[in-house]
Amino acid sequence: MKKMMKVVALMLAFMVLTTACGNKGGTDVGGGEGGEVKLRFSWWGGDERHEATLAAIRLFEDKNPGIKIEAEYGGWQGHQEKVTSQMVGNTAPDVLQVNWNWLYIFSKDGNGFYDLSTLTDHINLDNYDPALMDQTTINGKINGIPVGVTGKVFYFNKTAYDAAGASIPTTFDELYKAAELFKTNLGNDYYPMDLDQYAAFLMSMYYLEQKHGKPFINEENVINYSLGELEEGFDFYLDLVDKGVVPSMETRGAAGNVPMDQTPSWIQGKYGATYEWDSAVAKFQAALEGDQELVTGDYLTGIGNNESALAKISMVYSINKNTKYPVESAKLLEFLVSDPEAVEILGTSRGVPANAAAIEVLEGEGVLAGLNYEGNVKVRGFMGNGISPYFEDSQLQNLYRTVMEELGYGKINAAQAAEKLTSEANRMLAELAK
Repeated sequence: MKKMMKVVALMLAFMVLTTACGNKGGTDVGGGEGGEVKLRFSWWGGDERHEATLAAIRLFEDKNPGIKIEAEYGGWQGHQEKVTSQMVGNTAPDVLQVNWNWLYIFSKDGNGFYDLSTLTDHINLDNYDPALMDQTTINGKINGIPVGVTGKVFYFNKTAYDAAGASIPTTFDELYKAAELFKTNLGNDYYPMDLDQYAAFLMSMYYLEQKHGKPFINEENVINYSLGELEEGFDFYLDLVDKGVVPSMETRGAAGNVPMDQTPSWIQGKYGATYEWDSAVAKFQAALEGDQELVTGDYLTGIGNNESALAKISMVYSINKNTKYPVESAKLLEFLVSDPEAVEILGTSRGVPANAAAIEVLEGEGVLAGLNYEGNVKVRGFMGNGISPYFEDSQLQNLYRTVMEELGYGKINAAQAAEKLTSEANRMLAELAK
């Protein structure tokens, strides 16, 4: 994200020199007085998404005579740079599919995109969870509508739990008891759950949010927990290791630096659960050897009274702030996310929809099923406070992993981990939020 912000800054400087003679953007493509309206709509994706979206566009044009859509689409590679160029050069399409955190790059003050709260006669915002809408609202202005949502979910290897004589846990106390059964009935190299460095950090944050009801990064873009609270969260992770709930970093390291789903102990069923994005669960099921069965679990409780599922918006639809046709653009957005025929055509080409009306349609058609959807339902039912748009910045993610690895290998203790995370994360956040 930091690299992209620098690109934006450079292009803004260039725009100062060229705006006077520049094109006013994609909004100029509309027809003349009394002619048809032409809207440009851009997105990225694979062939499945392209074909479904083009079919939905044709349906929209059939149902809305006088509005034509010019589709601009391609793969992910280079799309970020393309949108950056369009945004700073004022040549962006009328309607854009953008990553959620791009809102905070192009619209730090909330004025970078059209305020959709002014278009509620044409967009039904009641179909979205308020917690999701908070993530697309900047300075009180709604910069986009959520297209999909994903979250971290507990998935359990039922085959392994059955072999250990343990029930799928619903609380952390039950997870501790499962650890005893795994060791007694299967062996000391069996664990009821696996956490790599990043998942270990997220588990510490899960603990803290459930206990204290606060997100990790606050609205002022600083760490939201005291040193004592962070130390408590890191001690919780160390306790999971000490009680044999999860393998130590050293134990995990023996398998080499491989993704969690490719760890031999996961493949063989020695690690009994994973804390993973619902959108990524298929690869964990596919990696299991034999006929081992993966099931969707409940969010573990017993720490505090606050819901603490880590959820984020996968992507949003936004409208160009300079569009000549805000009403027609809003109609297109609402059509794509809620029209029953369009919803059937688009299916899950952009993941499980965030729109309640779309979910109802796809449920009725039997389209939504399986581990991904089951996990998505769990996410929506236990959603925490959401995350900062900077939470997944690559610098911060590297910091999370480094802190947890040093903690896990005993190079630093929980108090030192809290101090290192706070000082370095706050420094990075101050730079990112400039």
